[in-house]
Amino acid sequence: MSAEFEGVLRAALTPVALISGVGLLLLSMINRYHHALNRVRQLMAERSRTEDPHERDRLSHSIQIIYRRCHVMKNAILSILTSILASSLIVLLTVIEGLWALHFEPVKSLLLFVAVALVGVAVVLFVFEVRYSLRALQFELEEAG
Repeated sequence: MSAEFEGVLRAALTPVALISGVGLLLLSMINRYHHALNRVRQLMAERSRTEDPHERDRLSHSIQIIYRRCHVMKNAILSILTSILASSLIVLLTVIEGLWALHFEPVKSLLLFVAVALVGVAVVLFVFEVRYSLRALQFELEEAG
């Protein structure tokens, strides 16, 4: 293996590690998203079976809270996926630089900034989603009360 290729490979490993770490966060978010979607489906089925207006209103309110959670989580997932795309482009540009002696440092720096910023956005959205889930739980506890 040539020293030049080893240098390219070494330079490409950092964004690959970022992709790997962010992938675990993405997996967690997708699991929460699917759980919330399944809960909405359960509540909708329950709402269609009940004839009590108070119970229907309670279920509708719970559905709305969980729907907002899903919307926030969808945006967090899109942020993570875009971050992964930016990191992938860094890897691609690093390989192109190594093969053809081109220089993409400003572009790669911008992509790294974007990738890390999008992870930050996703984490903030994840915090909002957790707050929504606690609000939904609080509502359920008050109703059971």
